[in-house]
Amino acid sequence: MNHYEKLTNQPLVITLAEFRFSSVLQMESYVSLFQDYLRQDFPLFSVSQQQDVAVGPQGITVNSSTGWVFTSSNKKRAIMLDNSRIVILTSEYNRFPDFWSDCQKALNFLIDNVKPSLLLRIGLRYSNAIIAENEDENIESYVQPVVCEHGHFTKLSQQIHRINETIFKTDAGVIAIRSLYGNLNLPVWQDLIESPVLTNKSFNHSKRILLDFDHFWQPEEEPQAFDLSFITNKVKELHKISREAFFEITTPEGQEVWK
Repeated sequence: MNHYEKLTNQPLVITLAEFRFSSVLQMESYVSLFQDYLRQDFPLFSVSQQQDVAVGPQGITVNSSTGWVFTSSNKKRAIMLDNSRIVILTSEYNRFPDFWSDCQKALNFLIDNVKPSLLLRIGLRYSNAIIAENEDENIESYVQPVVCEHGHFTKLSQQIHRINETIFKTDAGVIAIRSLYGNLNLPVWQDLIESPVLTNKSFNHSKRILLDFDHFWQPEEEPQAFDLSFITNKVKELHKISREAFFEITTPEGQEVWK
């Protein structure tokens, strides 16, 4: 079994876990009880309006839905809930067991009170930002060459940025590994900019590499009950492979810098 040393100066910006379930149309009736259950660790509360765009035979339809957000006092941990999913986020990730403790607490409430019927998807995502502290820092050496190489278009002109996405079937599910390299002002992957947790990363333009690991599972044929034991085992599998992917795409030189 591989041993992965704790990186105290890790480039990780946001970690999130998502659990989707068959819709509970009366979810709003549980929100006040959930808030009371969480308020010692997540005392801040807000309501969000979400829009889902669906394309069907009759054209494009836009459906609005309500969500509820529970945030820690330092705004670095949050739980998002709506009628069909719960998302746990943090920008102060330490070790997986600490993060899983927040997930387990939220899931226990759902199972004991809401009782969702079917588990439709589990997702575990790690979003990283490797930012050069000065122009001379060789952050390209912190990752495998495929992340930053110029490809086959060197005759066109100077490369501004490079995007990669590779999707793998794993023993636990499917993982999408994405990278973005260039002179950028994004502190995290684009779709996470509006997340409810605060980050310490800069919005100023600088040389940086964004690495995103999005590992998910969903039932292929047979329906799966919303069961904590199954969820726990599956999330641990997703985490193990995601961690391996991070240490494979980064180099010993980068890992030494982040210790």
